[in-house]
Amino acid sequence: MFIDSLPFPARPRIRALSGCFAALLAVASACSGDDTSNVTSATDTDTDTDATSTTTTTTTSSSSSTTTTTTTTTTTTSTSETSTTNPTSTTDVSTTDISTTDVSTTDISTTDMTTGSVCGDGVVDDGEACDDGVNDGGYGGCAPDCSAPGPYCGDAEVNGPELCDDGNTDETDGCTTACAPPSCGDGVVSDPEQCDGDNLGGVDCLSLGFTDGVLVCVPDACVFDTSFCSGGCGNGLLEDPEVCDGADLGGEDCLTQGFLSGALGCALTCDAFDTSMCTNCGDGVIDGNEVCDGVDFGGETCQTQGFTGGELTCSATCDALDTSTCSNCGDNMIDGLEVCDGTDLGAETCETQGFTGGVLGCGMACDAFDTSMCTQCGNGVLEDPEVCDGADLGGKTCADLDGKYTADPFTCNNACEADLANCNSGDCCVSNGSPGCEVPSIQACVCAIDAFCCNNTWDSICAGEAADDCGAVCP
Repeated sequence: MFIDSLPFPARPRIRALSGCFAALLAVASACSGDDTSNVTSATDTDTDTDATSTTTTTTTSSSSSTTTTTTTTTTTTSTSETSTTNPTSTTDVSTTDISTTDVSTTDISTTDMTTGSVCGDGVVDDGEACDDGVNDGGYGGCAPDCSAPGPYCGDAEVNGPELCDDGNTDETDGCTTACAPPSCGDGVVSDPEQCDGDNLGGVDCLSLGFTDGVLVCVPDACVFDTSFCSGGCGNGLLEDPEVCDGADLGGEDCLTQGFLSGALGCALTCDAFDTSMCTNCGDGVIDGNEVCDGVDFGGETCQTQGFTGGELTCSATCDALDTSTCSNCGDNMIDGLEVCDGTDLGAETCETQGFTGGVLGCGMACDAFDTSMCTQCGNGVLEDPEVCDGADLGGKTCADLDGKYTADPFTCNNACEADLANCNSGDCCVSNGSPGCEVPSIQACVCAIDAFCCNNTWDSICAGEAADDCGAVCP
């Protein structure tokens, strides 16, 4: 064999590589469909000339997810004697004259498939508006399908702990971006605040007339603290030509400035007092920051405050209207300071008001009950609207209650009403043996029908006429 003629050191290397070449040729053969490979060999004759033969075998295998490319390059250099090779013979890789072989193989690269988004994994994926991992649609959270956030501050609807929500970022329209009305401590400067927290409204020591220092805001008061400013107005020290400086008012107060009360301040420029917080509360005239003063309500009434009636008053400090005595009297609903309102008596009755019966009413001003129709029937004392009470008949008789009766006493029932069951028309009902009878109205009626009854004698015929024609009540 030709291999046996090679130098000794090359033999182990060729044997070690022969298996690799066989495998590569087998792959190439499988891809091409040929069982044999034609090899053409060119041979130099009778010369010591180096010949270089290069054989390249490429095998490519592809699938839907993996592409592998293997390239094998074989270079053979030899010095040979004259030889003859059948150009069409079949050559086995293991008998090929090869002295040097380099093999290079590329790595396989695989691309993973991309998975879809998962609502509830706490990660906002493509197609999701939000994903907090809980997705219960609660305030500040995310909807169950991750398609939209739950209620939140700024959605123009009052939800959760919000006091207001106008859906905008305007901090001066009565509702801040914290969904609450402006207040000291919310970080938004709104009248009458000078500052709020770290928000100084663009003001600093220099703009207040100082030459240096750091301006801060007083917590819970939202006014400037210039104690850390230096060099001029605002250092808290009254110096010429200043009128005041911060809290140093030079002994002045609202009273010395002609007001009755209030808190005197100092202008930011230190050249004038700030009397906006001073007031003459109690002089009956609205001035300064007063909302009202005494009976001066600035044109306001209970009606302008949303009530139907009542009397408006002013707070003792003149800074607020007092509607506690306003009411909606007349709407049949008890509200405010109303004791009752029309038919709404708050479950009260004459009995709960200490009477024994009757009909309870409500006063016109809704501030008291009307007990004029309540009674104390049974106490033996005649009281309106009782007709009688026990033996107290109010000095009246049957005749006083109805002219067809005699002037005999009537009886009083348990409801303090007159019982006329024992009242009658006396001798008008019988033959009395004399002209006329004792009930004037019955007598006049009968005599108009039968003059004999009044000119001669009141007989049984007259008595019958009294009962039948003149309404006499006969026992």
